[in-house]
Amino acid sequence: MYAIGTVDRSFLGMPATQPPITGFFLDFRGTPPPFEALARRVEQRAGGLPALTHLLPGDAKRWWPVRTGAPDLDVHLRHQVLPAGDEVLADACDTLLSDPLPGPAHPQWDCRLLTQESAPDRFRLCFRIHHAFQDGVGGAYSTLALFADDPADGPRLYPAARASPATMLRIGAQMYAPLLSATPGWAGLRPPADDSGRRWNHHDVPTARLRDLAETHHANVNDVCLAALSLALKSWDAGPAPVHPPEPAHLLAVMSTRQPHERHAPGNRIGGYRIVLPGTATTLGAAVADVRRQSDVVRRGDRRDAFRALLGLPALLCPGPTMLRTMLGRRVYPLAASSITFPETFGCFGARFDAASMFVNVGDASPVYVSFTRTPTTVRCTVVADRPRARAITIPQHWARVLTEGTPSGSGFSGPAPYGRRPADEASAG
Repeated sequence: MYAIGTVDRSFLGMPATQPPITGFFLDFRGTPPPFEALARRVEQRAGGLPALTHLLPGDAKRWWPVRTGAPDLDVHLRHQVLPAGDEVLADACDTLLSDPLPGPAHPQWDCRLLTQESAPDRFRLCFRIHHAFQDGVGGAYSTLALFADDPADGPRLYPAARASPATMLRIGAQMYAPLLSATPGWAGLRPPADDSGRRWNHHDVPTARLRDLAETHHANVNDVCLAALSLALKSWDAGPAPVHPPEPAHLLAVMSTRQPHERHAPGNRIGGYRIVLPGTATTLGAAVADVRRQSDVVRRGDRRDAFRALLGLPALLCPGPTMLRTMLGRRVYPLAASSITFPETFGCFGARFDAASMFVNVGDASPVYVSFTRTPTTVRCTVVADRPRARAITIPQHWARVLTEGTPSGSGFSGPAPYGRRPADEASAG
């Protein structure tokens, strides 16, 4: 049996009319699989994945209720054949960000095979799940288990260690600190939000380019991604009358605490910490140095274990779902970011896994969401925003420009990746 955790309850407390959703858009190069063959694979494998066999609990339940048996493929798997055009595919994915999940009588996940007759050599798989049932790392392991031809490594998992009481107290204090801070900046990311739907966009940069920059600036790839985001926000906000932030932007960075034996376990194994994106840095090197100073504190300490221990405390000692959503909401953080790595390429019915976008939609109180999804060949920056803040979906273009300026010809950077939206005038992006 699997216990329902504090973060899980926070997601379960969100409106049933717009449940929180997370998942992946996975892009493959090769012939799309026959739908019947994909259906057989999903049917055979889903029943062995704990997160995909549990049901929504009642209000007083402490453990996830289990539904046994094979999934209902009419509910959990569909094939959409779309007209030609990358914008058509992007719009279909916009819809999936807000489409209802299966009803409460079924486990809360589904898959979509998205194909276009005009693109016979590529396809996209979409995996969606209620965020109470799985976090990003867990979702990545589910996608690998469902779709990969052969076993493949997933994102890094973290064996548990003991956290010091001092770190636990410090983490607890830092969770509440942003509530007492001045405005977190970037007013353009914080207009009134609504639940009228989400939009998304992405842009790719070769992993080799990120590695080179990380080595040059004595940092890691994630530090470079966040530093480039801070510079991208400046060019994104520039205009005839730019509204510069009164202070650097507060970003909620998500940290996985999932252990090796929990790779397929239901529920969330995550913590979060604040990164203050540098507002005064004018070069990538300066921005990386600022971000690295903050991330080194997290990496050197036992914060991951402290988060794990804090979230495992009795309910009376943990922040309740309402308080947790307030602490992590858009009024405190204009941005939230996740980084996730698929360390190796895998095949799906012979097609090659090429790139992916992790997405999150947790309702109208959420920050603008940014993900950096890494494969051996590509780092994809994805932004998800509600429609009043839809101009934010052009941020990945600025992010990629920061990272590729000065890139020599023939370096491997080829501009927008397939399936990306066409570059558009930012004023009309919403």
